[in-house]
Amino acid sequence: MRIRWTVLAIASVVCLGAVGITVLAKDADEEKVSLDQVPPAVKATILKEAQGGTIQEIERETKKGKTVYEAEVMIGGKEVEIKVAPDGTLIKKEIEGEEEEEVISLDQVPEAARNALLKHAGGAKIIKVEREKEHGAVVYEAEWEVGGLKHEAEVTADGDLMELEEKVGAEDVPAAVRKAAEKRFPAGSKVEYEKKTITLYEIKAEVNGKKREVLLTPAGKAVIAVHD
Repeated sequence: MRIRWTVLAIASVVCLGAVGITVLAKDADEEKVSLDQVPPAVKATILKEAQGGTIQEIERETKKGKTVYEAEVMIGGKEVEIKVAPDGTLIKKEIEGEEEEEVISLDQVPEAARNALLKHAGGAKIIKVEREKEHGAVVYEAEWEVGGLKHEAEVTADGDLMELEEKVGAEDVPAAVRKAAEKRFPAGSKVEYEKKTITLYEIKAEVNGKKREVLLTPAGKAVIAVHD
């Protein structure tokens, strides 16, 4: 039987000078600024999230006494909006309406998702929570540390695990993994290990005498479809 694989979706890993002008819009003050005019922490976050893209414009917006910085960046031909707090905290990152990231508090997470994140954290203090919209699906991602190593979990609003990422020490990975890593990287390289647990559901069906298979994330997003 000849099998054809069709990739339906691929996860993307997402990362000037202007004359100052003040615009009053209702209760908000907006002022165009250059990259060098923003606080160092804001500049660092914008550059990190821009991932080498072209920074087209930056605005400093003050509304009801709160200031945020919004940068418009072109990344891979797509316009990205990056919103950053004065202390450098990423507030939101939106890519042409396809993906949206917003930093929120744990209390703003739906109960089922919140309970799941707390369970995965295993008693560790959650230090950051983001609400993300990816291709129409809303997911929640939390970050915490264990022994100084970063851990992250992503769940659906119903609390189903999408992905778990755990940074681990070399002593905590299988010997076969360490040996393979040593062969791939030159001696003296700084090597970091991260354990990833990804949840996928395989659905099989027979349609008009032909077999069909599809892999779906807990959010219902198709990853790979297989048909003969």
